[in-house]
Amino acid sequence: MFQLRWILLLVLPVAVLSCVSSTINSDGTVQKNTVDAAKLSDTYVDLAIEYQQRGAPQIALDRVNLAISTNPDSAKAYMIRAMIYQNLNQYKDAEKDFKKAIRLGDNYSEAYVNYAVFLCDQGRFTDALENFDNALSNPLYYTPEVAYYSRGNCYYKNNGLESANADYLRSLGYRNPPQDVYIAIAKLQLDKKNYQLANYYINKFGGSQTPDTLWLHIQILQFLIDQTNSAKERKEYTSYRDTIGKLLISNYGDSYAAQQYILRYNGGKPQQTAIAGTKQVVAVSAAGATTSTMNHRVSESAQALVSQGNRKYIVVKQGDTLYSISRQNSVPIAEIKRINNMSGDKVEIGTKIYLN
Repeated sequence: MFQLRWILLLVLPVAVLSCVSSTINSDGTVQKNTVDAAKLSDTYVDLAIEYQQRGAPQIALDRVNLAISTNPDSAKAYMIRAMIYQNLNQYKDAEKDFKKAIRLGDNYSEAYVNYAVFLCDQGRFTDALENFDNALSNPLYYTPEVAYYSRGNCYYKNNGLESANADYLRSLGYRNPPQDVYIAIAKLQLDKKNYQLANYYINKFGGSQTPDTLWLHIQILQFLIDQTNSAKERKEYTSYRDTIGKLLISNYGDSYAAQQYILRYNGGKPQQTAIAGTKQVVAVSAAGATTSTMNHRVSESAQALVSQGNRKYIVVKQGDTLYSISRQNSVPIAEIKRINNMSGDKVEIGTKIYLN
């Protein structure tokens, strides 16, 4: 599934634009206000990015359209609109805006990279590589590690594993490579059956864990378990695998990855039924190696929404996770964390989690 790559944007030199608005003071006099159109356009672009990340692409599109109407020469606005169009599967509009951004921006490497990603997703491999090259040929491009990572992904999609590996390593050669490079190269090494290398790179990953990253780590550890002849190593790898499995179930119990872990390594298919007001839940021991079931009373819905003025919240109950709260209330995890000023993913029983 395509995901937008929101990368750092190059600040482009633009002509000084301004517009004048009028306000009427309390004494009836008219006051003229000069607004920097370029700055106002950038503000609209920032809002568009924020709404896109919150999963509201139509509102994001409205904001970026305001940015373009305010400053029709903003290459950044056209690039962001192209990425929004791409996310909405409006590919002709997306390509038109990518090309417009490249025309407006002199050596606009970020636009070349994102256009290249778009082309690669469309299966236009040769054109994609040409645009990656255009981005990397710019000596003033200050985030080449992003281009190498993205080009590596493009090679990987086209089964160019050696070229992909080379680009991932180039990206890692910079001071601040994208954290997803470690996941990408771990997956690549897993494909090549280099399990120790795959484990090395996934352990270097310092980004936010997702069900997919945790499941990938579990699979790598399982291959190491199957490969080793050392009883000591097998025990260590198994313990580590089950620790990650416990974390996967605790934080993302409703995910496909968690269910796969339980099915493969926890001795049977998980059952989740509701009978006479009770809910049967699969529980995992501390080591993650055994399962048991427990029944506890639940309300008619998994979580009862409570209103407090204009705000809504739920009270965390046993079994709730940030993932399940997000899924059942249709609020993105990132938004829940922002609203509640949360730095981690754990939720405490009895605490309030605001949803707006």
